[in-house]
Amino acid sequence: MTSSSREPDSRSPLAAPFGGFPGKAPFAGLGASPGKALGVGLGTFRRATPSSTLGAALLAPLFAACAADAGPTAFTESPTVVVEPYSTRLIFFGQTRSFTATVRDPMGNRISRPVRWSSSDPSVFTVDEVGTVTAVADGVAELRATAEGVSGTATVTVVQMPASVEAISGAGQDAVRGRALPEPIVVRVTDEGGSSMSGVTVGFAPGSGNGSASPASAETDANGEASTVWTLGDSLGAQTLDITAGDDVVNLVSARALPEAPIPDLLIVGGLKPPENDPTNLEAFGITLQVANEGNAPTPTAIPLTFTVDSTPAGAFEVRQLGAGESVEVTYTLGPLEAGDYEITADLDPSDAIEEWFDDNNEASAPLSVRHQSVLSVGDSLTLSSSTAGEVKLFRLDIAEPAQEALTVRLFGGEGDGDLFVHFGERPGHFHDYACPSGNPDTSELCHMMPTRAGSYHVAVHAVSAFGPSALRVTAGDEVEPFDIELVYASRLTPSQADIVRSAADRWESVLASGAEDVDFRTNSVPRGFCFPGAPAVDTVVDDLVILIDVRNIDGEGGTVVKSGPCVRRSVRFTGSGNIYQEVAVGSMMLDREDVRAMEFDGLLRAAMEHQMAHVLGFGFERLWGPKGLFRAVADPVADSVPDQFFSGPLAIAAFDAAGGSRYAGGGKVPVENAGPGIGEHWRRSVFGNELMTHLLTDGSPPLSLITIEAMADLGYGVDLTRADRYTLPQTGDLPAADRLDGPVLDLGDDLLRSPVMVVDREGRVLRVRGPRAAADGAGVRR
Repeated sequence: MTSSSREPDSRSPLAAPFGGFPGKAPFAGLGASPGKALGVGLGTFRRATPSSTLGAALLAPLFAACAADAGPTAFTESPTVVVEPYSTRLIFFGQTRSFTATVRDPMGNRISRPVRWSSSDPSVFTVDEVGTVTAVADGVAELRATAEGVSGTATVTVVQMPASVEAISGAGQDAVRGRALPEPIVVRVTDEGGSSMSGVTVGFAPGSGNGSASPASAETDANGEASTVWTLGDSLGAQTLDITAGDDVVNLVSARALPEAPIPDLLIVGGLKPPENDPTNLEAFGITLQVANEGNAPTPTAIPLTFTVDSTPAGAFEVRQLGAGESVEVTYTLGPLEAGDYEITADLDPSDAIEEWFDDNNEASAPLSVRHQSVLSVGDSLTLSSSTAGEVKLFRLDIAEPAQEALTVRLFGGEGDGDLFVHFGERPGHFHDYACPSGNPDTSELCHMMPTRAGSYHVAVHAVSAFGPSALRVTAGDEVEPFDIELVYASRLTPSQADIVRSAADRWESVLASGAEDVDFRTNSVPRGFCFPGAPAVDTVVDDLVILIDVRNIDGEGGTVVKSGPCVRRSVRFTGSGNIYQEVAVGSMMLDREDVRAMEFDGLLRAAMEHQMAHVLGFGFERLWGPKGLFRAVADPVADSVPDQFFSGPLAIAAFDAAGGSRYAGGGKVPVENAGPGIGEHWRRSVFGNELMTHLLTDGSPPLSLITIEAMADLGYGVDLTRADRYTLPQTGDLPAADRLDGPVLDLGDDLLRSPVMVVDREGRVLRVRGPRAAADGAGVRR
């Protein structure tokens, strides 16, 4: 309770007849407001109105009496002090609580006065100058706030409560079953602040069948500790001991009961792991499991492992010997299976020939769904229909011999809306991730795959709505639209320089073997200055790539050389998908005029332009590689080493291995520059030597390797593999140091134009803008 140590006399004529009480204005019962209607002690009066005449008449004799009895000291009583909260309970030592003190004058008005705080018993709690209380020990004491000799009080109770009981020794021991653990279980009880608690009763209760504890309960000592001796039960393996302190503080410790003689204990940890993507009836699949030996002796040299599918034997395997506490991950290939739902079961030591602790943890099961996939061949024309929106029909096309020609898949005819998706290689988990998506608002769908590769193509037809009857046709050798590159100059080169730039574009037109979808910017244009400061607007139909080129005086010869990169990228969306990124539609190149002259004189201009156009197409751009899952950076286990960075496109990896990369043991494939100039943006020069897409150009005809061309195919471009230069990865010893190169050297280590990349649909509508706007200040060093 809050109180004041000095209270008005209840016998006062001001208190009894008119309801006055401590801390409130006298005469409040008659509607008076402090300092207004009555003005007592404040020197102000208000003219009576008819409604207040009676009150004034009644009060007049009282004023006279007060004046006669009290004289000039009539309203000079001391203030009151109110402490809040009225009381509190603290449950751990060191816990704090803040209090406030309000000082009011006799009329009830809050007034500002210095307040002094004190504790009636500092051994229970202390208080600072602002009213913050800190618990010290169990007990009850009074908190006092004093102003002008008047005090208000509150009650503070400190009752330390247990908040945790932790095993400080003895947990996790081993002992032969039925015997006491070698060491006692010792626990400590603490409050919420971490202070030890003495005198707390701790209970020790083994789980069912888990033996006994002696004593079953004990009080904590001055250090907050209590202990017991745990005798294990007769069951093998993990046993538990429940520990309680107070009413609701609990913990648990465990121990392991061993057999009298050491034996292994096999089990499957974590269950079976079927493939992430449901397999089809044409695909084998792997089942992964972790086999462990949690016993105290090694297993036999071979552990039988069998698999069943819906209780039908499906395969057998032998797991190698496992030492005590050892585990191994096993993957076993099953299938193909007919389409349907199954339960896959794995069983270790199915005949129970191995003596072990437990036999009931050697088996694990998992459900598996197998989808239907039909076989296609070149020349096939199938009739498809779907009466159910959302249905997906899957097909596989196997090609034995590669050819530098187009493989064409068409869906056409019928009513409704079906979308077509085609992919080479491993089948993605969702058709939205297929390399070629075709999603017109009817059944007129087309995918050209260039070139035709040996291996498996996957085809998916998705019913956006009921459709059909429609034809699905596969042909080879069809003529495809070529890839066109249009050069748009914001400022001019000399005729000879322009011819060199055009020849670089012609080379990439020959490498990129099939055109991309047109993008119509006539309604939704790319605004002027978006791709780089002063860049022209793009307001036409783009087929297939526009490169905006600016030649300006940047910093003279030898400094900034060139910056280039993509500016606008195609994308499509389907119901339930995000952006599916496709080829670049608009790119940018900024060149220093003096360096262009020097590169032409040194014979490096064409190679530099071929290199830069690869960047325009998306080479080296993490913002293009990343969304397709083609770029990875893995920290080196050596603390001071730079991370390993690499391009993980499967086609580029295969070309890298074929060029001699199969012997490469330096990390991930295909290695990207991870130190110095060109980091993350070029092939690693220490591995690739003078290939076109390393950061150093040392002659005018660096090879454009099949690795670089296949990296473009991984990005989604159709390519002509016959346009690659002859190239083999050099041996490390064959590479001269950069400071020992003879003749002109062009260092393009930081040549990416990091402007924002606009993502658009085929009508030029903006779907998103990737990356922050950055100053197009150029880079690259010629020396």
